[in-house]
Amino acid sequence: MQRIAALRVAPVKALGSVLRDRIALETQGVAEDRRLFLLGSDGSVVTQRKHPRLAGVAPDLDLQAGTLGVAFPDGTTVTSTMHATGETLHASLFGKDRSGRLVPGQVADALSDFVAEPLKLVLADVTGNGWDEGPVSILTRASAEAVDPPSEKPGGIPGSPDTARFRMLVEVDGAEPYEEDSWVGRPLRLGEALVRVTHSLERCVVINHSPATGQRDWAGVKTLALRRGRELVCLGVIAQVERPGELRVGDVVQVLS
Repeated sequence: MQRIAALRVAPVKALGSVLRDRIALETQGVAEDRRLFLLGSDGSVVTQRKHPRLAGVAPDLDLQAGTLGVAFPDGTTVTSTMHATGETLHASLFGKDRSGRLVPGQVADALSDFVAEPLKLVLADVTGNGWDEGPVSILTRASAEAVDPPSEKPGGIPGSPDTARFRMLVEVDGAEPYEEDSWVGRPLRLGEALVRVTHSLERCVVINHSPATGQRDWAGVKTLALRRGRELVCLGVIAQVERPGELRVGDVVQVLS
């Protein structure tokens, strides 16, 4: 039986991801996932391609309290309130408009110092502004094991890869390697929610970098090309939400006809 093995969100686009025991999946995605983003000095959306070191910064977002904290690799922590946000800002990334309100304060200042570039922190007004391919990303653990990425965990063993570098919302146990590719076009029950898988996810050079340090530690894209073929540099799938609901680690995953 296939079950949800992990749930992972990235509250600030380009920063590290965090695990959750449960999430509320709305039509446009998860409210805290990619809810904030950064703009560089040229006004463009910052990604880990530009500043891979940001992967090592752990965000702590509390939308209800209106606070964002970040923890840096050296142990330093900084928090900003999001109640008094500033001007509305706009940018575009991968053909999608990104808009939201400026969040001034210590977090933006600390992130700017960390990458040695003035950055603006932006809070999207609505869920779904920050994702690229779609509101739900899904990866089977078997697929991750099949491409054998480095383990970030001390004493990591073969067959137990660290999946954080793939930054997927839902990770699934109990499937065969690459089985999720066969779900494209089909409805999928995830806990209380119903989604429809739309396409396989083509991967970029971000997976070549350690999710803990941002350093390049793996030829991930090349590995996918060698193992899956140059026409299928994909790992995981993207889905749209047909019925919102709560997802919990351990919930059954059911592929429907």
